[in-house]
Amino acid sequence: MAGGSFRTGRLRPALLLLSDLLVLSAAIAAAFGGYKLLGGRYSMLIVLRTWPIPVLVIAINLSAKLYCGNLLYPGLAVHPVEELRRLTLSCLGSFMTFFALLTFTRSNIAFSRVALAIAMVLSLLLLPIGRLAMRYLLWRFHIGFIPAVIVGDAKMVRMVLKKLASDTARILDIKASCCAVAPVRRIPNLTPEELRRFSREQRISYLICCNGDSEGDYRIENYLPDFLHILVVNGDTRFPVLWSYPVSFYRFFSFEVSNRLLHRAVRVQKRLMEILFATVTLLLLFLPGVVLALLVKLTSRGPVFYRAMRLGQNGAPIEVLKFRTMRIGADRELPRMLAENPELAAQWKRNYKLDHDPRVTRFGAFLRKTSLDELPQFWNILKGEMALIGPRPIVPDEVRYYGDAYATFASVKPGITGLWQVSGRSDVDYETRVGLDVFYVNNWSIWMDYYIFFRTIFVIILGRGAY
Repeated sequence: MAGGSFRTGRLRPALLLLSDLLVLSAAIAAAFGGYKLLGGRYSMLIVLRTWPIPVLVIAINLSAKLYCGNLLYPGLAVHPVEELRRLTLSCLGSFMTFFALLTFTRSNIAFSRVALAIAMVLSLLLLPIGRLAMRYLLWRFHIGFIPAVIVGDAKMVRMVLKKLASDTARILDIKASCCAVAPVRRIPNLTPEELRRFSREQRISYLICCNGDSEGDYRIENYLPDFLHILVVNGDTRFPVLWSYPVSFYRFFSFEVSNRLLHRAVRVQKRLMEILFATVTLLLLFLPGVVLALLVKLTSRGPVFYRAMRLGQNGAPIEVLKFRTMRIGADRELPRMLAENPELAAQWKRNYKLDHDPRVTRFGAFLRKTSLDELPQFWNILKGEMALIGPRPIVPDEVRYYGDAYATFASVKPGITGLWQVSGRSDVDYETRVGLDVFYVNNWSIWMDYYIFFRTIFVIILGRGAY
């Protein structure tokens, strides 16, 4: 049964592998071609002799299971943060190995170190983009999906199906469910025996088990003889999954969790990187910042900067700097607006923010859409009040939404960008935002920050969820 189930699924890892190969080859060729145009002295045929680099990258990625398990039995991909980490390390390691090989061969003189360095940087940037594009195409044309069935609590199953439906990177295609009540209409809801028979007939060997500790026929052990792979989904969305490891503790199914927030060396590293980045950004964007400040002043009456009172680390009040995007007296207008418009009042109560706020100036709308209004907050980073990446700073009235999770949320500095901003921003409801903020804190790492920074670039370019 296993082979048939994964017949179409094997196409996905093969296409992801092809994507990596094409992107690497294109990046290397573009780097050498571009540097040659700038005066590099070599034949473009030298590009053919860089073949060990893509071979090394592919080999490392195969061993690191970056192609959804492996080519024979593809399974779920690793988390995007972990994928970015492994992809970056495999690319860096392959280029460094090639540099080392050149040192001990006669090809040393023929290669341009500058062109190779440019190729490495291009590869690091383009490999994740190539994977995003390939996954979108697979989703768009419904290619390379693994058929699966799902069992468990109907509410949890419905939530999982909703997540899968909106995920352009998903690999599983749900064919049937087994719940006390039908979770959705579009797939058949079967009894346990019907599900086993259906899976055998359709050669489906992948099972999603929601709330695997449920009683009766939803227990995992009842399905182990029938399915090659079983994915256990728990209702806890805030567990630190990225830095936890399953262990067998006296035959008990257990997890060991690494709390990276308590690693002083890693926190110091994060702070040093943010100081460096904020300093460089302020120097590079000083003149553009002056131009933006002049435009704010010329397009509306009032000060250039807006100082928003927010809660910082451990609940300490801070002044968050922004370019002013609203007209003067906007804060005083808000109570009247909310009193006159119940729809706006409900929106404010739900998100503490208004979509298409009428108080925003024309130039302010541009600043918000492009997130340029956030640039002055790099000064908050240098002052140690904010981080480049972290949960978004909130006002005191929003603390109630976090409940018992507020202590976790407030244990880190708020950031200019974060997991919420790259996951939909204003298009995400507040409950999901709280979950994303807490998930970030519980799963924080340098690689998580790198992933969010990478995603932020695309969010700013596309302008998604910005009002």
